[in-house]
Amino acid sequence: MVPDFTNNFQRKLENLAKQKKFAAGYSAVDEKAASALLSSDWLEKYPTAVCIDLPKAANLYLSLNSSEEEKINTAFTMARVNYMGTDGVRGKVSIKTNENFIADLLNNNAFTPDLAETASFAFAKILLDKKIVNVGDTAVIGNDGRDLAYNWILNNSVRSGFAKAGLNVLDLGVVPTAVIPWKNLQLGHRAGACLTASHNPSNQNGIKFFIDGKKLVPEGDLGDYVLSAYMYNYCFAEKLPEEASGKISQYNAEEDSIKWMEEVLGGEMKSAVKDLTIIFDSANGATDAIGRKVLENLGANFISVNTQCTGGNINRGVGVAEIEGTELYSGKEYGKHIPTVKKIFDEGRKSPEGSVYGIALDGDGDRGFLLYYSRKDDDVYILDGDKCGYILAQYLIKSKNLDPKKYWFLSTIESDIMTASAAGKNLGLNTRIVSVGDKWIGSFKTNGQDGEVLVGLEISGHLIFPIDVHDPNGKKQTLLSGVGLLTGLASIYAIKSLGLNEEKIIEPFEPGFSKTYYVFFVDKTRYYRGSVIWNKDKELVEMAVNDAIANSKFPKSTKIKYEDKEDLNILYMTILDGEQLLGVLFMRNSGTEDKNAVYVKGEKKYENVLCEIGAKVQTLHAAEMKNENRIEYKYERAVIKNLDGSGGKTTVDKILSQLSGVNESDLSGVIYGLKKEGRVSVLDREITRIKFF
Repeated sequence: MVPDFTNNFQRKLENLAKQKKFAAGYSAVDEKAASALLSSDWLEKYPTAVCIDLPKAANLYLSLNSSEEEKINTAFTMARVNYMGTDGVRGKVSIKTNENFIADLLNNNAFTPDLAETASFAFAKILLDKKIVNVGDTAVIGNDGRDLAYNWILNNSVRSGFAKAGLNVLDLGVVPTAVIPWKNLQLGHRAGACLTASHNPSNQNGIKFFIDGKKLVPEGDLGDYVLSAYMYNYCFAEKLPEEASGKISQYNAEEDSIKWMEEVLGGEMKSAVKDLTIIFDSANGATDAIGRKVLENLGANFISVNTQCTGGNINRGVGVAEIEGTELYSGKEYGKHIPTVKKIFDEGRKSPEGSVYGIALDGDGDRGFLLYYSRKDDDVYILDGDKCGYILAQYLIKSKNLDPKKYWFLSTIESDIMTASAAGKNLGLNTRIVSVGDKWIGSFKTNGQDGEVLVGLEISGHLIFPIDVHDPNGKKQTLLSGVGLLTGLASIYAIKSLGLNEEKIIEPFEPGFSKTYYVFFVDKTRYYRGSVIWNKDKELVEMAVNDAIANSKFPKSTKIKYEDKEDLNILYMTILDGEQLLGVLFMRNSGTEDKNAVYVKGEKKYENVLCEIGAKVQTLHAAEMKNENRIEYKYERAVIKNLDGSGGKTTVDKILSQLSGVNESDLSGVIYGLKKEGRVSVLDREITRIKFF
């Protein structure tokens, strides 16, 4: 795995490997650049375990125009290996390891039992090495239910990884993700993990790790880079023990979870829902049984659109994954909508104005949307994380008589850019925009400034507000973790308590616009800071902005400002006219799915021109980033060929009959990607072409 330039380098790398510091090579490396990098003492001085992608470091080193020290530092820093994404590690489920679990993950986006076991073992070993836990301590785990489709093989692998490291395992079974950090704090167990791929299609899975109730962030002694280095170590250098010394026990946390959510909501929640009809969509996931019971105990009149969770149907045609990116559903297009939305129309059309809501979750239950039926418009409006969070902040300030100057309103770069502006201007809150993912909200530091978090949110449906938890010694802890069901119900309570009219429910603040352009099944190694495609993006956007200025679509003084975010591999561009913010464009590899995304946000006045630019970048990425070696690429081409040969319409069954050996779950994931790219529409099992790149 490591280029052998000289015996001295080889010995140096062998010594570094004992400290869990690695220089990994996956392709040909420029010898001169590699020699310059390995001759330095950067790896020896690096304070934690780390794995370096040496070919990437060498390419970066050659592309930089700076001092030798800066070139080496930048090349090594940007080439650190991180197998974690926005929220843990995820991939397409594969029961059999082909080459090794890391090669399978990188080459085929495969999530294997070996990966699940080794990642859990590596995480436990970090905590043991840092004396955060001791052998015989307990790790709390759970899952979102999708592994039922694979006879729990991955969940057993997570158990095994912790147990082989010498930790006891308390398996809570199928629970929303937030239940695990809650139980960590409540029971005083410091390590936690949830087997889930959240909103991803049912043929994918992953793991989210927790320390003291918080998710990992990339940097630091307990960060993603360290965990990735440990995983590399236990793939190529050291082997896992054959036998497990930790004990495994099971505890059904369903009843505890129901009671906890009811306590968080408070006794007055019953009065808020007594005259409502709620359409409940659990996405066939972790909150299904728990959510039904909570609603039942509240005395709510509710209808569930989910019937039986099989693991294989999680997120399929239901939940946040199907709804996100939509602002409203028109009654005029009733026949095109998913079952959740149809049911809201069915109930809303026969009920009093303002009395029908929908609550839609994702597979692991940490995201939630509130849907509102307007009888006047005959439309269903989506209240995403931004809108629910803003309404909840309003309610908390008013009901608790808070001084907003002492509190923080956190949003992420995925949020509408007007959300933070409105919270600061209208509510008087301190605001901060952080990187994508609720982990940045949970780990937020004020850096010496006064105040505590009031709410944290992003448009995706993550909504976090502090929840008090008492540990076994009675000490108060704070949980910062999203619970989609609480998002929906708390937002309903806030709406009712504030007495918001329909206009303020639908549009709680003056919004901008937000549009995301996806490209699925990409080779994510092609996109990073300073890569060829990264630089092409900069050139394309700069040219497009100049053309827009020349055609009077932007003011003459419009400029592009580049900004660095916590994730340095996000290309973030602010479009400004002097000090006035017109919009933003940013590009990033998804940390949760096998895709790249172009985000476009801004003032509605400039929506058309900004979206034109975003669509151009999407077309570039589709041409340059698709991974032709992936089986999903073959399926995608088959779908397109089928549509071309049948007048732009085909069916899932027809494609399945023509693709030997493909299962419907895998094909469903490909169709989902095409739909999110905006290339096809899907109604029941019929697929219709919209556009092709």
